[in-house]
Amino acid sequence: MVDTPGKKINFYFAVQLGGNFDIDFEVEGPNNRAIYSGEAERQGDFTFTATQSGEYAFCFKNGLATFADKLVEFDISVEDEARPDDISKRVGRDEVANSIVSIASELQQITKFMKYFRTRENRNFATVASTESRVWWFSALESLCVVVVAVIQVYAIQALFTAKRSRL
Repeated sequence: MVDTPGKKINFYFAVQLGGNFDIDFEVEGPNNRAIYSGEAERQGDFTFTATQSGEYAFCFKNGLATFADKLVEFDISVEDEARPDDISKRVGRDEVANSIVSIASELQQITKFMKYFRTRENRNFATVASTESRVWWFSALESLCVVVVAVIQVYAIQALFTAKRSRL
């Protein structure tokens, strides 16, 4: 909910689990007009300025992959944009206040990196689990083939050494 126009809206999302790690999304303004939309996106990080006050809608659609549940992490934040008169007031701040603002900005950047690495970790874990499953099934099939070939060889060799007696 944006109470006054001119505020910045930050929108971040990342698909953590499910399917091909992609999802459709749409961001709509208070007048139901699409602001952003995307299909088969794995993650996104958008910042836009609210031009109207009201509720903004953030919609995720899993239409193409309805058989696969998805886990989507998202973060929505609303911030006031600095106005020119605010900037002139900020120039007179002391160094401690500037340091605090700088540290807060750096912490937000670190938080974004942590979210990105968490997403990569989840995707890589899913890849490892899939590969592990495939290796297990392949080795089970290979073991079964070895046993079947061994049984066939036993019967083949037994048939060679078994003398058939013919009646004269």
